[in-house]
Amino acid sequence: MLLRLFPFLLLGIPASLMAFNVEPNDASRADTDGPHVFYRGNKIQVKYVFRRDTGVVSKTLEYTNKKEISLTCQVPKTGDSFSFLLKEELQNEACFYPAAPRMLALSDIEGDFKAFKTILQGGGVIDESLNWQFGNGHVVLLGDFFDRGLQVTECLWLIYKLESEAEAAGGKIHFILGNHEIMNLQGNTAYVRRKYLENARLIGEDFTTWFDRNSELGRWLRTKNAVEKIGDYVFCHGGISPELAQTRLSLTEINKISRQHLGKPQDEILSDAAKAIFDLQTGIFWYRAAAKNLASDAEITYVLQFAGAKRMVVGHTLQPDLTALYNGRVICIDLYHEQNLREGFMKTLFIEDGFCYVINHLGEKSSLFSVSFPRKSE
Repeated sequence: MLLRLFPFLLLGIPASLMAFNVEPNDASRADTDGPHVFYRGNKIQVKYVFRRDTGVVSKTLEYTNKKEISLTCQVPKTGDSFSFLLKEELQNEACFYPAAPRMLALSDIEGDFKAFKTILQGGGVIDESLNWQFGNGHVVLLGDFFDRGLQVTECLWLIYKLESEAEAAGGKIHFILGNHEIMNLQGNTAYVRRKYLENARLIGEDFTTWFDRNSELGRWLRTKNAVEKIGDYVFCHGGISPELAQTRLSLTEINKISRQHLGKPQDEILSDAAKAIFDLQTGIFWYRAAAKNLASDAEITYVLQFAGAKRMVVGHTLQPDLTALYNGRVICIDLYHEQNLREGFMKTLFIEDGFCYVINHLGEKSSLFSVSFPRKSE
């Protein structure tokens, strides 16, 4: 997790040579995983990997009717499990939402189920049985739930399950795509742990098919947005750069074009608009200058006017603590979650009645804006 390098595309190194280079000490092996749901003609295949005695084996179940399928996800290491049904239909997410009475925002969990569970419980989002208890509150997940960790599948299915429960209670989960979601949809395994590549061989499904258009998780991810505006806040993974704002694309157009290109290799993204969105330096999934305090005040003003927002909340760029920049107009929430959890605490952003707080794993809140706002020196 401490190695936050640009992906292989920036270095000109083939993906095949980078498969394990980012995690040089990766000793993970095939282990409990699934379900993985694939649509094959008129059949639905559900595939699992599970432990038997001292080894691991795979299991495939076949169905013809989605309504017959009840899925259970067992989380290795933590002992958690949860069950859920497949959604009857998948719909593209909206781009604009009115202000929510309370929002918890979290980013870059990177397959760490324990960290994810810990902060959701601390924020009052889920109970001990992993069920939604946040009422009409909203949870905003700013991408990068893939890679580096060993419970990626379980994190994704928990989000999938909670979405339905939240909507039934009048709440909402917003899952916004990050650069690691984009890379996995492109079939880029540069940051994928060995466990998943071994599991792919066990279930007879190349890893590049796990999130394609014939898989449930792949179809679901393709309904997600690159950016959403909730009340006065605009949320995205990397950030809106001045270069992207200069294209005059609307937020709706950014989402539409990004969705049309999900899964395409970078060198097949050809239109000027799509190139601006997926650019590895200034695109919405990759931009870092604002989170590094390298943009000017005027550029931030321009970006927020473009988005019609008062504040932009981003992940992607690691911070030692929740950080408010540019007089609180840019809020950065990508933290060292794995390290923090080892040291016994978790925290993230909580917005209630328009006020911004830091909330920890015990549910304790403190004002985010009690800290100073670092500004770029002119």
